[in-house]
Amino acid sequence: MSPFLTFGLLLLAYALSTLGCALLAFSQTRHWRAIVEDRKAAAPRTAKAGWALVLAALVPCVARDGGSFAALLWPLVFAASAMSVAMVLTYKPRWLRSLAFLVAPKSRTHQ
Repeated sequence: MSPFLTFGLLLLAYALSTLGCALLAFSQTRHWRAIVEDRKAAAPRTAKAGWALVLAALVPCVARDGGSFAALLWPLVFAASAMSVAMVLTYKPRWLRSLAFLVAPKSRTHQ
């Protein structure tokens, strides 16, 4: 397998996992209110989609390295994604507004 393909599959796994972690964060009222900066905003129900994307990140890991190493790679990718989303939520939650607008376009994400 070419190095570009293996890197691309790793990047795809990271992107899917990061998007899934972001959707999991959006489903929590505290994080959602920090992102949209509205104290009365109700969080969207995105937890199932978030877990589905985290689970979907397993597919590129298996395609890249096979099942045995994917069992190690997938949790590591998930941990890196969760840490990335946690850091963004802690220091710059507004960076997630564009993604939040795609999840709930009627919310006050455009302020």
